[in-house]
Amino acid sequence: MADGDESCVCGLVAPRVAGEIDPYGAATPACWAAFGRLLAGDYSAWQPRRHRLTVDAYMAQHPGFSSAGGRRSVLVHLVGLFLTLERGAAPSEAGPILGLVFPDKRAAPPEVTPIPALAGLNVAQVLEANPEEQEKRVEAWARFVWGAWQPHHALVVGLAEAALKLSQKNRPTRSRSISGNG
Repeated sequence: MADGDESCVCGLVAPRVAGEIDPYGAATPACWAAFGRLLAGDYSAWQPRRHRLTVDAYMAQHPGFSSAGGRRSVLVHLVGLFLTLERGAAPSEAGPILGLVFPDKRAAPPEVTPIPALAGLNVAQVLEANPEEQEKRVEAWARFVWGAWQPHHALVVGLAEAALKLSQKNRPTRSRSISGNG
C-alpha cells in the first residue's frame, strides 16, 4: 500500500479521497464511488438479477455494526443473497420479502459479530471485467460474500423463513413458491 492509499474492509486499496460514504460508514469514499460507478452501469443495461446481487453483495461486504440500522441492513442484504443464490428467487419476488425481514423497525435486530474474512473478490474486480464478463463476476462476488458469512447462515435462513411466512400470510395465493417447500 502506497502513501496516501487506504484499504477498505473488502480489500480494495485505493488512493485516499474525500467524498461521500455509505450510510453505515463501513466503506471508504473510494470504494463507495466505485460502487456508484458499478450501479451506473447496472442502470444503463438493466439486468434485475445482476442488480439485486450487486447491491446485496456490496452491502453485506461492507457491514456497519455500530447501529441497529447497520445490523438490520447487513442482515437484510444477506437474506437477499440467500433468497437469490440458494432459493432461486427472482428480484421481483425477493424485494418485497426483504421488506418483511424486520417488519417492526423499532425492534432491535439480533447482534451480529463481524466476519473477518470479507476481503477478496470485490467491486473493483467486477469493474475491471469487460461487459460480457461482468455478470459472471457479480455472481462469483455474491457467492464469495455469501460464503464468507457462513457462520451466520442459520440466523439468515431463520430471518428469511420468518419473512417468507409473513409474506404468505399477507398473500395467501402464490403461483410459485420460493419457501423451499413447493
